[in-house]
Amino acid sequence: MRYRVTHVTRYRYPSVVHGSLNELRLKPRPAPLQELHQFRMEVDPQARYLSEHVDAFGNPVCTVGLEQAHREWSVATVSDLTRFPTEAELVFDSPLTLSAARERLRSDRGTQALEARGFVEASPLLPALPDLLPRMALDVDPESSVETLGRFLSRYIHEGFAYRPGQTEISTPLTHVVEQRVGVCQDFAHLAIACSRLLGIPARYVSGYLETIPPPGASRLVGVDATHAWFSLYDPARGWLDFDPTNDSVPDQRYITLAWGRDYSDVAPIRGVVRGGGASHTLSVSVDVQRLDDGAGL
Repeated sequence: MRYRVTHVTRYRYPSVVHGSLNELRLKPRPAPLQELHQFRMEVDPQARYLSEHVDAFGNPVCTVGLEQAHREWSVATVSDLTRFPTEAELVFDSPLTLSAARERLRSDRGTQALEARGFVEASPLLPALPDLLPRMALDVDPESSVETLGRFLSRYIHEGFAYRPGQTEISTPLTHVVEQRVGVCQDFAHLAIACSRLLGIPARYVSGYLETIPPPGASRLVGVDATHAWFSLYDPARGWLDFDPTNDSVPDQRYITLAWGRDYSDVAPIRGVVRGGGASHTLSVSVDVQRLDDGAGL
């Protein structure tokens, strides 16, 4: 499936900003079953400083410095890419039980397994919560497979938690999400990751885009798509497996990966510091995920 993703972010400040330095993760990363063809980024006002690098997780990062005085700035990106069907990955290995997966992870000296071990530990937004599984009344069969665990957590969260934007923030503790049983895609991905790590299974946070398809007979609305978040579990026999608890689904070709890391703090689309600007700011985001004909270009 060929896609063009347009992502526009605009910041407005009540008073003058005299300069800012921002770290952007807005370029889709290399990922299985995904190929980026072209990428364009425009910053307004024009950046005085711009550099690119790849972070520890393999995500493309752009550092943008604005030195001129301004009360508003924006960044617009356009990504032209192909997402291949998940069915292209054929799996022939027998599934490992959770206990067998943990044992193989401990003994495997391969590069992928060594990297995966870092996703079992606590991370900046996901401290260790030893009582999390009992608090959620989760009883996981140790003989189940990693894939079964991912599907189980997705279904449990989808059925037991309400999707309510505005009820939580990125800084909201996971314990609050569990107590209130509400959240958004970031919260649900974090919750599944925390549960998996307590079971000794490596889990990572994935940010990206999800194509939204209008109901039959309705027109497609431009700019109403949004960034999305899901989680991946590491199976030593099969590699990383994706799951989306918000929709209780296994990500397919409608899902476009932007970045991944230990939690949201590793993959925030934009983060930075400003000089001036006042005590607050307003933020507006527009995302459009558009299917393209094979011959369309950027």
